[in-house]
Amino acid sequence: MSALRDIASAFGWLSIVPVRADVTARPTRWFPLVGWLFGGVAYAMARGVGLVGFGWFSTLIVGALIVTAWALLSRFLHWDGVADAADGLLGGHTPERRLEIMHDSSTGAFGTTTIVLLVLLQVLAVGTLIASLDLWPLVAAPVLGRCAAVAGLWTLPRASATGLAARLARSEGWPGWVVAVALLVPLVLLSPYHAPMLVAGVLAALLVPRMLARPVGGISGDLLGASVVLVETLVLVASALLSGG
Repeated sequence: MSALRDIASAFGWLSIVPVRADVTARPTRWFPLVGWLFGGVAYAMARGVGLVGFGWFSTLIVGALIVTAWALLSRFLHWDGVADAADGLLGGHTPERRLEIMHDSSTGAFGTTTIVLLVLLQVLAVGTLIASLDLWPLVAAPVLGRCAAVAGLWTLPRASATGLAARLARSEGWPGWVVAVALLVPLVLLSPYHAPMLVAGVLAALLVPRMLARPVGGISGDLLGASVVLVETLVLVASALLSGG
């Protein structure tokens, strides 16, 4: 029953699924499973493109719908992190000032511009992948994005004593790592051909949170959200460029 509680809490933290996030649970190891929900939705929507044809405009429209569905499923949580992280990291000159800006609920020019650029990249990449019939990255990107949140929480100090990152466990021990890694195995089984991209995605999941955390001396909820979106975007764009679509 504790595993079910942990899984429910993972979906409660990171998705719109109406379940309660139990503060006593250990949900982080199951974050990649939440990514599988997002990937499954994207795959189903992409398969539906055949009903309207594979024209350039159709694939871009479906790409936009997939990115929109991902944002809605996450309650825009990760995109809010992107906006706050961009404003803080680009607008502050000291760790303290960067964190102060990130805690401000308003969105500035850096945050708005970053969101627009990342949405554009994701939509174009998803549309290209659909046109090339390479759907594996649509499943892998959200899974690997949530792995970035796992890596950030388990390998980095907290930037603040409050917020999302501060409320989740710093480590869940080797059983947690086993579960998180096991949730990646189906990606290899789905397409061994994509194993190099999977390795690159795992490396990105380990490195991106570290790079974002360095200017403020630790990880925060906003930086976790930004890590999720950045890793997703890197996997999607790199896969689209390699697909030749």
